[in-house]
This record gives sequence, C-alpha cells and structure tokens, in this order.
Amino acid sequence: MKAEVELPKAFSIRDENEFHPIQHLMARLNPKLVVTQAGTGVHVNGRCTVFWGIVHLEGQSPTRKEMETALAEAGFNQLSQASEFWTG
Repeated sequence: MKAEVELPKAFSIRDENEFHPIQHLMARLNPKLVVTQAGTGVHVNGRCTVFWGIVHLEGQSPTRKEMETALAEAGFNQLSQASEFWTG
C-alpha cells in the first residue's frame, strides 16, 4: 500500500516517553523520517499540557511557518514551552 503525506506533520502525546516508540515507528515506515520534539502546550480539545512533536524529512528542517501550520492542523492551541528546535 502506498500513501502520500505532506510533511511536516505535528502530533501530541501525554507522556514524553512516548516519543521513542513514535520515532521507532516512523523510522520503520521510512528511514528518512525524523521526529523532533517541538515543545509543550495545550491541545484545543484538552485542558492539560501535552508534548508536541513534528515529523519531517531528514536534512529538511521545517520553517517556522511550516511548523505553525502543522501544529495548527494537529489541534495546537497554546505554547507553554518551546524546544530549541522551535525557537532556533
């Protein structure tokens, strides 16, 4: 089965330890996919702070605008703390 996905894509998780399994899954789907932690923030459907990640291709760091768009599509509401990747 083939599928097309526009990158970057964002996702949220409740526990920071969940990044490792997601990184493993992405690497099995395509070794060129990279998962980067973007920071912590609030999801539009929730009240608690969650961890946000960005999936992108290796060597192609997303621009701030691309990250903002991906996070908005994933339900990002408010940033609590950004990673260096996000602020740099």
